[in-house]
Amino acid sequence: MKTYLTLLCLCLSLSITAQNETIYWYFGNRAALNFDKGELEVLADSAMDAPAGSASIANEDGLLMFYSDGATVWNRNHEIMENGSGLAGDPNNFQSSIIIPKPGTNNTYYLFYARSENSTNPLVTAGAFYSEIEFSNDFPLGKVVAKNAFLDSNAPSEKFTAVHHKSGESFWLLTLTAANSDPDELKTVFKAYPITDSGIDFNAKVTNLDFGIESLGAMKFSVDGKKLIVASQTESDRTRYVHYFNFDNETGDITFNRNLIIDPPFAVWPPKGIEISPNGQFVYVSFDAGDNNGIFQYEIEGPTAQEDPRALLYFRPNIKVESLQLANDQKIYVALTFENDDSLILGVINEPNGKSLLSNYTPLSPELNPGKSKRGLPNFIQSYFASKIVTENQCFVDPFTFSSTSYAPISDVIWDFGDGNSGTGITTTHTYSAPGTYTVKGVLTVGSKKVTVYKVVEAFELPVLNANQELIECDEDSDGLSTFNLFSITSKITDPTLNEQLIFYLSQDDLNNDVPIANPENFQNTVQNQEIFVKVINDNGCFETTSFIITARFVDLANIENFYVCEDSDGIVGDAKGLFDSEFLASSIRNQLGIPNSTLLSFYPTYLDAQTNLNEFESNFTYTSGTIYVKAQEADLSCGGIQGFNIIVNATPPINLLDNYTICFDPSAKPPVIVSANTLNDRFEWKNANGTILSTDQDFILNQVGQFSLTVYKIENGIECSNTKEFGVVNPPIPTFSEIIVDTEDEKNNTISVTVDGNSSYEFSLDNIDYFGNANNYFFNNVDAGLQTIYVRDLNNCEQAIQITVSVIGFKKYFTPNGDGENDFWNIKGLDKTSFKSIDVKIFDRFGKLIYSITDFDSIGWNGSYNGKNLNSNNFWFKAKIVDKDDNEINESGNFSLIRD
Repeated sequence: MKTYLTLLCLCLSLSITAQNETIYWYFGNRAALNFDKGELEVLADSAMDAPAGSASIANEDGLLMFYSDGATVWNRNHEIMENGSGLAGDPNNFQSSIIIPKPGTNNTYYLFYARSENSTNPLVTAGAFYSEIEFSNDFPLGKVVAKNAFLDSNAPSEKFTAVHHKSGESFWLLTLTAANSDPDELKTVFKAYPITDSGIDFNAKVTNLDFGIESLGAMKFSVDGKKLIVASQTESDRTRYVHYFNFDNETGDITFNRNLIIDPPFAVWPPKGIEISPNGQFVYVSFDAGDNNGIFQYEIEGPTAQEDPRALLYFRPNIKVESLQLANDQKIYVALTFENDDSLILGVINEPNGKSLLSNYTPLSPELNPGKSKRGLPNFIQSYFASKIVTENQCFVDPFTFSSTSYAPISDVIWDFGDGNSGTGITTTHTYSAPGTYTVKGVLTVGSKKVTVYKVVEAFELPVLNANQELIECDEDSDGLSTFNLFSITSKITDPTLNEQLIFYLSQDDLNNDVPIANPENFQNTVQNQEIFVKVINDNGCFETTSFIITARFVDLANIENFYVCEDSDGIVGDAKGLFDSEFLASSIRNQLGIPNSTLLSFYPTYLDAQTNLNEFESNFTYTSGTIYVKAQEADLSCGGIQGFNIIVNATPPINLLDNYTICFDPSAKPPVIVSANTLNDRFEWKNANGTILSTDQDFILNQVGQFSLTVYKIENGIECSNTKEFGVVNPPIPTFSEIIVDTEDEKNNTISVTVDGNSSYEFSLDNIDYFGNANNYFFNNVDAGLQTIYVRDLNNCEQAIQITVSVIGFKKYFTPNGDGENDFWNIKGLDKTSFKSIDVKIFDRFGKLIYSITDFDSIGWNGSYNGKNLNSNNFWFKAKIVDKDDNEINESGNFSLIRD
């Protein structure tokens, strides 16, 4: 049974409209596009290199008439039109020109343009101008019959825009000028010129502003002619604005609405291009942020227009965003330049009626090759884009409703539905006989004009279902009743890759009344061979229905042997879980029970999970010891039996070792340290850090430091499991010298006091033969002068022995040269020729003057005189450089006192 669903269909039809006057775009560096029937085609025939704005137009039948940059006019053969050069317009203007056909004729057009300063041609001054272009039998390619006629002598801006009059029979041309001819003046005057079948009405509707607007940037009407948006780069308050006005397209009245702020705090981001979304809800503005360029979206209508008015769609360096222009495919195109170079691409706002990022700006499409984008895009009469077909994509069996909108009331529409059928009426319906994509054409009667518009619609297909299917599930007790996961029927009635939605019902009445089964994943049938009804809905909201039978079948699978794994098989020791391989389980069970390869085997944690095909184990899964279930399914997915069996995780073989062991520095000096593996294990491997096996005995002697490991093996339930532990072997900490005091003040007895830090008791020696003491310190008497080595060892003979060399040399703190034979000379004590090679001692007074030198080991020292004269009591300084027999150099310095009674 076929049916359809419209409420679930959220996809809109591809919005393509065609007002034939706007299908040709000529702009930039010989760039050209054709939007005929909404199909975008890149052209390569342009003769124009426009640095900024341009204008182009076709006739009602879609025949290109001409295009211009405001300085030159080219005909449809891409030649300069007769009398089409030397126009007064400035092609560097952002909106350099605009074309308006003369109402009531098919052969006369007005081309408007402006320049803000006088030209190098003395005959071309500043102002707004127009030229009249005529087509006739004599001029089939057109001729400029009136050129550079003054429209306004006041200083113009570079802004032009136009829209249909409310009647649809005439146009409004809008300009923005200064109040005088001074080009430096801000622009404060709007002039709306009626363009009627009588020509240009120079009695413009004038609106004076109480604020000024800078010349640069764009100005655009909304497609319905009710909104006017103007870019302003005025720097008077360092804030740039986009000005929002209301426009009365019947009277030409303009009223200020509000400002849309561009600049963030403390920044200058002047606006450039402007466009309004087709639904009039959003305004798009390109802006220049210095090194970066971007696009803002402003919400000017809607419930959140005041709460969240601005969104940043695009912001990046190097690529400059320039002019914006709506096209008849209802997308907004964006002129781009790359660091002031021409661009081979345009940007495009694909869904301009969408809020924020839903507008879908793409900066890399379409490509213009061989043409290039510059700053501008063609400037059109904005209301041309109001003409469109309104409908939605839906299921092909559902009647499509077609209506249309335009810039003025529509009196009639002739429809071509794209499938060979046609119709009439402002609103009509049509049902397609088959799914597919159709180009719908509407010829709208708008006033006295015929406007042709197109729209591509998609008639969605319904799901394709297989009827008369059966879902056979396992029955636990042969009563014909079981638990079913109804979604298991999916692959039998449709393609599961289509991501369709399935809704199940107990009866046709339940389906008709949309009363679905509440628990389709855990459904219990109430009768044998029960019929279930299903609705299948595709991504487009279209659905088809069918029914299928659910049957319970009892199949007895034989008992299955236990499966064993080691506890560490999952890579984690101690979690009581093992790693099981579903493919290995399936292969073993096939061999045990003689199950053919055509039967699918899958594994589940519970019997109910197996019945409902839920929570299936993955190819490799971790689990504790217990019972799991295997489900056999035949090629047609019918039940081939469910059987439980045990999976057992062997315990990890025990290891009772410490993380670290300590052995003596010289292991041979003590009884060996032996560690043992647990006797419950079957075999053992002791390894070093390189993985080399050192022993396979149960016991292991620790006789060297380093990192080691023990791997033990145990056979249980027919499989051998292992466990490994790493451990370290270290020496005890080495003692350290904490304090050494050498005392040579007593000339008859040099002493050394030694203190060490360590964890034992120590004995000390100066010759490494005779040791003394039983503590962490010792005091040596009668130490010979010179370099002495202090040896320290652990009384337990376990720690590493240490030693240090010290100098036993004495420097007197004072001397008393009074001739009494006691302390009459200052010298260094503890030096002799047998222990030292050389001595160099220099004595200085407090001014740094050298008083005396000692370089001879036999010298008795300094007697306190200088140049034969005894010096008075005072302090003196010395520097000593002493070299021992092993060429070790000792440097000492200090001070001492000379004392006289």
